[in-house]
Amino acid sequence: MKDFIDDRLDEAYNLLLDGELEQSAAIFEEKLKEQPESIRLLMELANIYYILGKMAKSILYYDKVVKLKPDSPYVLYRMGVALYRSTHFIKASVVFNQIVESGKNLPMTYLWLGLCYYHMGKEEKSIESYRVLLDHCPDTIMANYYMGIALKASGRYDEAIVHFEKLINKTDQHVSALYHLGRVHMKKHNYDKAKVYFKRVMELDPDNQNAATMIEYLTVE
Repeated sequence: MKDFIDDRLDEAYNLLLDGELEQSAAIFEEKLKEQPESIRLLMELANIYYILGKMAKSILYYDKVVKLKPDSPYVLYRMGVALYRSTHFIKASVVFNQIVESGKNLPMTYLWLGLCYYHMGKEEKSIESYRVLLDHCPDTIMANYYMGIALKASGRYDEAIVHFEKLINKTDQHVSALYHLGRVHMKKHNYDKAKVYFKRVMELDPDNQNAATMIEYLTVE
């Protein structure tokens, strides 16, 4: 079998396994010049540059794969996430909607689509997207958390509380959920309840300045 293995690619994968991503990418780039339409090489480079945080390069290679393999929901998904990480929220939403319109069942697409809509200032569309994911996977931590955030931003405080409480019923150590519960209860003028949640945040994260500020604000001298 060794006769059929490309020594340079073998070296690239060994470097990849050793965490030497830059060196590995250099070899994949070299091989890509020989095989410019190799989906395998393009995907390796897209994934490596994503891990390295070089989103522009990652997106470039995902885009090339999409052009060669336009019906792959997995490639579209990866490209959408890279676009989102690059704060290209409108472009990312277009890509995620392509997956939705294809009818492929990738539930987490709706999480990222919801995040895109939220950053685009479209809270209601964001909520609709999270709802689809929660219908499929009701216990998804990230979906419940971001649903709570979007509902809070939309002024739907009682609904937001349901999702934040679902998280802290699983573990009362979800600092962000506890903090936002405190903020929601402040919005509802439930100041004693709010203080309880902020104090719990401080127990878990003593350096949390946001919670400390809220406690100070709510404390009557």
